[in-house]
Amino acid sequence: MLGEDMAAYDDFAWFYNRYWNEEFHGLAFPILERIWLPRVPANGRILDICCGTGYLAGLLSERGYRVTGVDVSEPMVGYARRNVPAAEFQVGDATRFHAPATFDAAVSTFDSLNHILTVAGLEAAFHQTASVLRRGAPFAFDMLLEEAYQTHWGEAYALVRDDHVLTITDAAYHFRTRMAQCTITMFRLLEGAWQRSGARIEERCYTPDEIETALRRAGFGELACYDAGDLGMGGQLGQGRTFFVAAKL
Repeated sequence: MLGEDMAAYDDFAWFYNRYWNEEFHGLAFPILERIWLPRVPANGRILDICCGTGYLAGLLSERGYRVTGVDVSEPMVGYARRNVPAAEFQVGDATRFHAPATFDAAVSTFDSLNHILTVAGLEAAFHQTASVLRRGAPFAFDMLLEEAYQTHWGEAYALVRDDHVLTITDAAYHFRTRMAQCTITMFRLLEGAWQRSGARIEERCYTPDEIETALRRAGFGELACYDAGDLGMGGQLGQGRTFFVAAKL
């Protein structure tokens, strides 16, 4: 995750770690194995931007890659360190983290970059990523395009268990501003008492032209785009999602 607004995900870290990481990456990782990993050197150093609770970092570490994850949410990073002790993790914003320019590849998944709400911010994240990559290093990421926000974005959802509840409500997509919002409300039964927390999630829908321009201005080229559905990511997760792979020039 990234950006100051994403501190809202701090309270969400437990749910994210338990439910959402594995579901998404179970579908996304085979795609990355096709379009990105063949270009990464064996045992190479990979930067996982907006790493969440480390599920992708774990998959990469198991295959011998040396992974460093960055996420703005300290609780998310705490889970990542426990989940994947073989990797390194740091708390940091995608637009201004600190790392040496020695990475052989970079990756960012689960539409994390849609949480950057301005074109300038997106370009800054791309610039920061480019600054820590070796020449020719591939950068893979996925983003939601307008089809996703026009269809299933933030559909009403409820998860009810004996000791925890999560709901998603109040979803909206504004065509003129291309901004989307939804509300996540969470309850957990801890030490005999229910604790409530919530997060207002905002995302920005970028056009393919905006993404390509920001990448090129940041020093990336050789851009390739892949529709997630065409690569086997079915259902709501794949609808309107595009994977991008670009190379550091």
